[in-house]
Amino acid sequence: MTVTVSTPAAATDLARYHTLACTTGVVTALGVLQAETSPGIVPVGPGGHTLLPAAVYAASDRYTTPQGPRPQPYGQKVLDRIVTADGELIAWRVPGGGPDPDTGAAWTAGIAWIRLGLTTRLLEQAAEHLRGRTIAGVVTLHLPMVRGILADAAAGIAEARALLDTDACGTDLHRVHRALDESGRSCLHLFGAAGFLTDGPGGDLHVSELLAETYPPPTDMEAS
Repeated sequence: MTVTVSTPAAATDLARYHTLACTTGVVTALGVLQAETSPGIVPVGPGGHTLLPAAVYAASDRYTTPQGPRPQPYGQKVLDRIVTADGELIAWRVPGGGPDPDTGAAWTAGIAWIRLGLTTRLLEQAAEHLRGRTIAGVVTLHLPMVRGILADAAAGIAEARALLDTDACGTDLHRVHRALDESGRSCLHLFGAAGFLTDGPGGDLHVSELLAETYPPPTDMEAS
């Protein structure tokens, strides 16, 4: 199935990646997104970088370029390996690679939906974390300052969701990523020191922001 982003129905189709990322994890969501938008092809960002599950590389024999898919070069140097709760992501650089004009819009929109799911899960985890802690006999979740931070994070997530629900693309996707960046970082501070551990919420936020850096939406000049 090919997912597009040009009609209202497309937002409904893409929203499932939010659910997958929130309930299952980023590796699963990315695997499904790639299988449905560019099966057999490694999606490459505008800087020539990729950040994908190992299974995607193994099942693909081509990679995206602005001129269309090309045969995948083997023996690429692994730039990084990131272990997540549901698997491992591998970062590569593919010289000459870049977004495919035919599938790039669906891929970058799907990345935004996945980030929305990851940030939504982070907010839920932060609330649960605070619900089990007290300060001077008061549940931390009930403190006005804490509730204000949570409300701001939730508002940013709601803004991103509203933009995506209207089939946002181009400049609006930049707004989506900014809102999710701010919401995610706000949530992270609510975990205290535990939020900055690589195997905890901080690691999840790091992966989310890396996806935005690897697969950013096009600028106004690139889109035109």
